[in-house]
Amino acid sequence: MRSWCLAAIAAALADVLIFVILDRAGLSLEPAQALAFAAALLAALGVLQNFACEHRWTTLCFVVALAYPLRAGVLSLLAAQGSPLVAIVPAALAGALTLLLGGRVIAAGTRRQDFAIAVPLAVIYLLVLRLVYLGQIELAPQEAYYWNYAQHLDIGYLDHPPLVAWLIAATFALGDGEFFVRLPAVFSWAVMLAFAIAYAQDMAGRGNALRTALLAATLPFCFGIGVMVTPDAPLAAAWAAALFFLQRALLGESRVAWLGAGLAIGIGMLAKYSMVLVPAAAFVFMLVDARSRRSLLSVWAWGGVLIALLVFSPVIVWNLQHDWASFAFQGSRRLAARAPQFSLPEFLAAALLLLTPLGVLALWRLWRPRGDMSATFQATPANDQRNLLTGRRRLFMLVFTLLPLLVFAVSSLRAETKFHWTGPIWLAILPVLAATMTRPGLGEGRLDRLLARGWVPLLQALMLVYAYGLFYYPVWGLAGLRAHHDYLEMGWRDLRRQVQGIEEAVLLETGRRPAVVGLDRHNTADEMAFYDPRGDGARDTASRHLFFNENAVMYEFWFPRSAFAGRDLIAVSGWRGNLEDPRLLATATRLGPVQALTARKGGVAVATYHARVVYGYRPAPLP
Repeated sequence: MRSWCLAAIAAALADVLIFVILDRAGLSLEPAQALAFAAALLAALGVLQNFACEHRWTTLCFVVALAYPLRAGVLSLLAAQGSPLVAIVPAALAGALTLLLGGRVIAAGTRRQDFAIAVPLAVIYLLVLRLVYLGQIELAPQEAYYWNYAQHLDIGYLDHPPLVAWLIAATFALGDGEFFVRLPAVFSWAVMLAFAIAYAQDMAGRGNALRTALLAATLPFCFGIGVMVTPDAPLAAAWAAALFFLQRALLGESRVAWLGAGLAIGIGMLAKYSMVLVPAAAFVFMLVDARSRRSLLSVWAWGGVLIALLVFSPVIVWNLQHDWASFAFQGSRRLAARAPQFSLPEFLAAALLLLTPLGVLALWRLWRPRGDMSATFQATPANDQRNLLTGRRRLFMLVFTLLPLLVFAVSSLRAETKFHWTGPIWLAILPVLAATMTRPGLGEGRLDRLLARGWVPLLQALMLVYAYGLFYYPVWGLAGLRAHHDYLEMGWRDLRRQVQGIEEAVLLETGRRPAVVGLDRHNTADEMAFYDPRGDGARDTASRHLFFNENAVMYEFWFPRSAFAGRDLIAVSGWRGNLEDPRLLATATRLGPVQALTARKGGVAVATYHARVVYGYRPAPLP
């Protein structure tokens, strides 16, 4: 390891020195930092000139590829707060430390399939990467919508339960900005990871738990819940906790575990209604598993049910106060709102994406175990991974995977499906996926060998996709290319700044400050509210329901039409036709001209929006 320490020191010194020289020469930040990193890499390789081939050059290239986006993220984060010449020092140290720790993994080697060093470092890297970048990327409209939830705190909402709002409100009290909005997602990911590890250790032992940690950190859904703040993040954490407690209650026959399961299920129901599939699966398991049927009459099991209902009770109270609006919205109204839509192909494609092709093969391995394994429970040591394919453990994973999956599959036959809906379901089979990462894990067949060889390269590729695609590219671009997505990175801050200019002009003209109205369902209003430079957007930004008799979700509850009577409004839309709609004229004393607003991100034109001032708003009667 001495050579790796020297290489890391040489890399950091070269990085800082070359960056300072290029900065003094007048080179812009992006090429200067890229060239400085290249010099740092050459310096490190100069020290490692005797690096032997058996030490895996491919792993070294992977480590270098991980070091660059982390170092660049630290630089962009700190350079935005002060001088780049100061920011390059901690950035260079971050890159050098990544190289040093990666060298530790390379030196240890992976021929013995020893993940004890690599897995904790991978999990820590992905956590630090999140913390570095999450405050540098604009909120997606859906995230801004849940932030708006937190600005209108309640015990329930139309389209989701309130937990995501409560979590955002708690972290936003610590500070403002994108980082604190997304912090609950990182916390939820950490909780999910902890319970997934504990669940796997109970199911298949410590070694399996270690590899489960790697999967829970890198599989697409598991990684994604720690990036964007949505109800899926606390749902996944609660789902993993419920699996842990239920397997202890049903397989380990722990009575106290029923109380933990009830608490987890109740919290999950506060996050998203799909959590109800977990107790449904538990009920089915108790019906088909003879040893568990006695739990149907257990006081402890019913105590867990009572705890779940008590935790979930605020949502029941909110629905009682609002004519069961949320339950109807997620149930009968969702199915009746649109024509039947066959989305089974999209459902299957989403499952393939979230589980990955190797995960699908591992699921098949669970469904069709080979060999002479007994169909009854085997009292063999807990650390034998082959127990996963026998008896009650296998039955537990099958029921808790296939029953929720079947519900969504049937729903997709006539209704829209979204790619992330099945994400938490796969938590139940993570131990099986983890077992297939080693050979022999579950067996010695051709499929087992394919899985054992394929997992590590796949997970490495996913880590690089996350580092560059989700974090580095939105902040830095790639080789000068910056074509931002019109949902996640469309220049909302710049657009709101231009709308603010219109707002100030109307204030100067009339002496009255206008409100802002987004003319889509909620996306535009969400972003206009969050990026309001005056900081009061959540109290003064409404949606299309003021002009059109169309669904605007919670905005209809927060801002009744009568609240804006007589006020001047700035209507904002991505489609000019909305601003020329006769329904606008019917609600206005007079209308200003339509103004085109070009939103920019990183100096690049991303999208064109339009704005129009509605003077003297008069609420039109509903048809």
